[in-house]
Amino acid sequence: MVYLIPSHSLVVSGELHVVTGAFGYSGRWIAHHLLEKGVRVRTLTNAVGRDDPFDGRVEVHTLDFEDFDTLVDSLRGAAVLYNTYWVRYNHPRRNFDHGIAVENSRILFAAAAEAGVERIVHFSVAHPEKAPDWTYFRGKVAVEKILNESDYSFAILRPTVLFGGERNVLINNIAWMLRKFPVFGVFGMGNYPIQPVHVKDIARVAVEQGQLRENVTIDVTGPETFRYKEYIGLMAKSMGLRRIILPMPSLAGWMFGKFLGLFLQDLVITRAEIRGLKRGLMASDQEPLGELKFSEWIAEHGNKFGKRYQNDLKERKYRQTK
Repeated sequence: MVYLIPSHSLVVSGELHVVTGAFGYSGRWIAHHLLEKGVRVRTLTNAVGRDDPFDGRVEVHTLDFEDFDTLVDSLRGAAVLYNTYWVRYNHPRRNFDHGIAVENSRILFAAAAEAGVERIVHFSVAHPEKAPDWTYFRGKVAVEKILNESDYSFAILRPTVLFGGERNVLINNIAWMLRKFPVFGVFGMGNYPIQPVHVKDIARVAVEQGQLRENVTIDVTGPETFRYKEYIGLMAKSMGLRRIILPMPSLAGWMFGKFLGLFLQDLVITRAEIRGLKRGLMASDQEPLGELKFSEWIAEHGNKFGKRYQNDLKERKYRQTK
């Protein structure tokens, strides 16, 4: 067993930190936060066609799980690995698979240990053990188990639902539907809780945890909790829209999403996501670590979203491995 050796507890200017997916959503803000602190940042990515928001200040290495030696070399010299790697759904034609993602995570952690990385900050999801019987959540539990049964120094972060930033697919596509339809259907009565957290708060907590060496698993949530129908209502109000928020059977909501997905050629919503939302998995009883309020952010930025649909499936383009 290779050990990750504890070291200092303060970020050192010029120190190397590695972020998987720094051209994506949460990874982008972690990289920004690190650069502001004078840290040298490297990203591991297999995405293609993404813009570079860092003006070349982030080193780019290919994330290739099938070339272990190269993966180790890409991590060598790094003090911290921030792992945002995952896939949202199983989609064989796009090589998305939760089982493969678990094994890829195992390979990544082993490469980090071989390279002498001192700390892993891993992104999971809120309440994965309470989630519906869906491979997304089972995979998250499996990756957490890999870390918990290892000798690595790690922090597992469990965010709820993210907001903030320009590339916010969930917020944008809800806003798009609010623009397109006079009625917005919520699953059931819409009284289940949702506790959104700003992506900048996620990045801040991740970097703070990168400085520590105690093994922890923590929820990362924002300071406000809403009923889901209130959350949708706030969005409509911020856009200057008056919309009917209509309760509907979950099956009817899923079928509408399925039909809309056929038209848009995207995966709009899954039945497991609906069940997870209704079970209140997008909120936490832990003390909120986020500081930025969704109500204030959406009031300022809401009208910018939803002018076009963001097709998550079409926009995700990756290099094909061997």
